[in-house]
Amino acid sequence: MCAQTGTLTGIVRDVDTRNAIIGASVRVIGSSLGVSSSTDGSFTLKGIPAGEHTVRVSHVAYQEVRLDIAIYPDETTHIEFFMHPVDIEESEVVVTGTRTTHNIADVPVRIEAIPQEEIEEKVLMTPSNVAMLLNESTGARVQTTSSTSGALNVRIQGLSGRYTQVLLDGIPSFGGMAGGFGLTQLVPLNLRQVEMVKGAGSALYGPDAIAGIVNFLTKEPREDLEATALLNGTTQKGFDAGAFAGEEFDNIGFTIFVSKNVQGSYDVDGDYFADIPKYDKFSVAPKMRYGISENLQLGISLGYLSEERVGGLVEGGSFVPAGSAKPYLERINIARKDVSGHLEWKIDPTSSFGMKIAMMSLDRNDVFGLSLFDATQNVVYGEAEFISEQEGHQFVAGAVLHSDNLNDHTTGTLYKKDYSFGVPGLFLQDEIKLSDQWILLLSGRADFHNRFGTFLTPRASIMHKPSPELTLRAGFGGGFKAPTVFVEESELLGYQNTRIVPDVKAEKATSASFDINWKTIFEQVAISVNCALYTTLINNALIADDDSLASQRVFLRNATGRTYTRGGEVLFKISYEDVKLTTGYTYTYATQEDFAKSEELELNPRHSFGAVAVWEDHKQGWKVGLESYWTGRQRLERNPYRKESLSYWNFGAIAEKSFGIFRIFVNFENIFDTRQTRFERIFTGTPEVGAFTKLPIYAPLEGRVINGGVRVVL
Repeated sequence: MCAQTGTLTGIVRDVDTRNAIIGASVRVIGSSLGVSSSTDGSFTLKGIPAGEHTVRVSHVAYQEVRLDIAIYPDETTHIEFFMHPVDIEESEVVVTGTRTTHNIADVPVRIEAIPQEEIEEKVLMTPSNVAMLLNESTGARVQTTSSTSGALNVRIQGLSGRYTQVLLDGIPSFGGMAGGFGLTQLVPLNLRQVEMVKGAGSALYGPDAIAGIVNFLTKEPREDLEATALLNGTTQKGFDAGAFAGEEFDNIGFTIFVSKNVQGSYDVDGDYFADIPKYDKFSVAPKMRYGISENLQLGISLGYLSEERVGGLVEGGSFVPAGSAKPYLERINIARKDVSGHLEWKIDPTSSFGMKIAMMSLDRNDVFGLSLFDATQNVVYGEAEFISEQEGHQFVAGAVLHSDNLNDHTTGTLYKKDYSFGVPGLFLQDEIKLSDQWILLLSGRADFHNRFGTFLTPRASIMHKPSPELTLRAGFGGGFKAPTVFVEESELLGYQNTRIVPDVKAEKATSASFDINWKTIFEQVAISVNCALYTTLINNALIADDDSLASQRVFLRNATGRTYTRGGEVLFKISYEDVKLTTGYTYTYATQEDFAKSEELELNPRHSFGAVAVWEDHKQGWKVGLESYWTGRQRLERNPYRKESLSYWNFGAIAEKSFGIFRIFVNFENIFDTRQTRFERIFTGTPEVGAFTKLPIYAPLEGRVINGGVRVVL
């Protein structure tokens, strides 16, 4: 007896334009039956067994549609499917670049957004910090600034990490002393998005935004419960445990994030020196949002972090050879407390008012061999802004106050690191829609620094969209930074004998960029290509004098010439059904002029390349990813072994399998064990007796790492 079957016919259309969608995949879930829509959007599926079925319609440029349909014997059922379009780049909205909310495709400033989906992938690789999120972005490079403590910063377009403004929910509390360990202290489990703007951006975000801005956005409470927990272990004595939960009840919403990260000292190359420092970190961050009315929202966020790090030759441990005396140790104790509040008032459909107030207190009590460093940094930040939309204009006007104070409690030091900066400011912006194809953004800011005077920083950007597939952007901006002792060389030497010349000047920068973004869809294949050119010029760059570094001192002064970076980036994305491939290439040439001599900046590869492929099967709950990164040669200073580094590859693979709410994962990082200690030692001298010199880091130190664990998602 033959099975009874029926036929399904229909048309797939765009919900907004009602135009036919070509190449949409129409499949009967639980069977091998499937077909693609034709040039007029129509499709026919024959031989479907009679009964209830779920039909899935998917397309790379549209949100997936699922519908339960009854199929009757020897009958034809006709259905029209309407699909909602999504942007190929990202469907997330962004706020960093212009302080206003836009889809990323409509922002006149070039912004790169890392959505929550990609963040979740990186959480499985390094649950303890956000370094992996940024290190795989074109034009950005996470740099290890101390081999003993594991301090990190992010370099954008070849410039030192101190020039990058790091924000948490739009609040700049990761500068100065807080910058050296900012990336190691931020845990990604409670992040919903990361936004990066490259180039000088002081016009809206103030001091430190010379190379660019990175804004980490934390999750907000939602109507449905969102909860996740993670346990992770590594082959190099690492352990991570974290949990996040959030939900909204009527007009009150809560989120809570807790994390514990532990790492044991690990000597990768057997030279009695810990290539991976020991640390014990605990962090907790509750957040509350209260809706006074439909148009008035209040919020408060708290944060606490405590961390102890130990590097060098671990005292009393297996790394210290017999007979060692006064082995070199670094012990860094950090306690950080944050509190912030915000108000959002929607005055009417075309205007709104917002306020933020934030305070951060950071204590560091450090031991660097026989030297000490003990200091407290207190940051207070407040801003108020008014936004109004009027006939093709979107105005933003605001005022800010940024106070940054460092109190150096170190005993027995000749050079105190104290400073007290107060910087009130005013900013204006007008985003002008000239036509459907042209958008112009003009902004400017005045900052009144109590120590270094008044700074006026402009920014202008223009976007042209000659077609839906093609976008062109061009822009320039200015920036400035007040000098402090917290530079990479100081962290490397543990702030021993570090000082700044009395008449030092603030650093000033201008930058320009141009980029082209092209995207297209060919049946089931989506392609996106972004090409960018950029340049940045810095005057009065704060540099460490070479003569002082030779004697293990850090004497900071202004360079007599300019810092000049120029380069380009190419980012290529292609997706087909469940497979996505991303490749990126970066070229950066950065030089520093000083006393009529020009040299290429150290630790800056001219060429770098990366490729990531991801396959995901939602039905079976599988996700598999492969990645490879190539880093070109870098100029080196103060390295007795070589003047130029070797180029190197780094390969990784990750797999995750879902079982209901449980997800098991395993990650293979640096599969072929690429590390700097394969090329040479990372220090000179004898750390067993405390007489040694740390060398700059240009390649990975941890070598091959395998980590895995379980994630629970509700």
